[in-house]
Amino acid sequence: MLENAAFWGAGCAIVWGVSDFIARFAGRSVGVMAATFALMTIGAVLVAAAMGITGEALNFDLSGLHYLAGIGIGTALGAILFYHAVTHGPVSVAAPVVASYPAIALPISAFLGARPGAISWAAMAITLAGIWLVARKAEPKEGGSGSAEYSPEVVRRTVFYAFAAAAIYAAALATAADRAVEIYGPLQTVLVMRIVGVVIVGVAVLSLKERARFPVRAWPVLIGFGVLDTAGHLFLFVGLGLEHGENAIVTSVAYTVATVLLARGFLHETVSPKQWGGVVLVVGGVALIAAFG
Repeated sequence: MLENAAFWGAGCAIVWGVSDFIARFAGRSVGVMAATFALMTIGAVLVAAAMGITGEALNFDLSGLHYLAGIGIGTALGAILFYHAVTHGPVSVAAPVVASYPAIALPISAFLGARPGAISWAAMAITLAGIWLVARKAEPKEGGSGSAEYSPEVVRRTVFYAFAAAAIYAAALATAADRAVEIYGPLQTVLVMRIVGVVIVGVAVLSLKERARFPVRAWPVLIGFGVLDTAGHLFLFVGLGLEHGENAIVTSVAYTVATVLLARGFLHETVSPKQWGGVVLVVGGVALIAAFG
């Protein structure tokens, strides 16, 4: 089972489904930038500890340094945008949009020389149609509460930030992830990702002259947030490094279903049947891309 890429993708889906839901509470408790900084710091400490326990040595091969930099910068910028989306807008809109990143990676791969088939391009169109449904059919919470969060302006902003995050994730994965994992392994790749993230977000916090505060009551949420998100990246990268690694992408994207279900159950966000149809189109389109891309 541990040699099955789909198994690791499913593990990624479970932990990312919860972490993306927790992101809303982390962002609202200490602010988006502070929450992202905590995520990166906790992740770096966690992975460094894991490497120390397992005895995995650092690989100082400089030939793939640009891959590590690319995936590190991409995930840091994408995280800031996505966490802004789920903190200030409907989670049930932001999560499916960002889950479309493998579809957005398709034209990037084609630009870099890949030759996707007709099925892959059709799958990308299906995924984008799913995003349109999710965004267009967003409705206020049950009982009429939280209607401001579903105003056209807020929904458009949520879609913009989530789609921008997906595009950045797609570029990083299409150009750097596979090669970085191949050279350095999943643990060191995630470690460098988190260290780069600490630097980028830390500089952003200082440049914005925002004082990051981490009250004790927020620690459980922030720690859970950091551990789960980092674990998801580790699971995904382990899966990508196995035979038929594309299956890890197929199963990992199911995390958006878990996130939407949590938003529906605990935040009482209204998810219309057409929105659920959009979620299905996103997951199905990405699955087709992974299978035939």
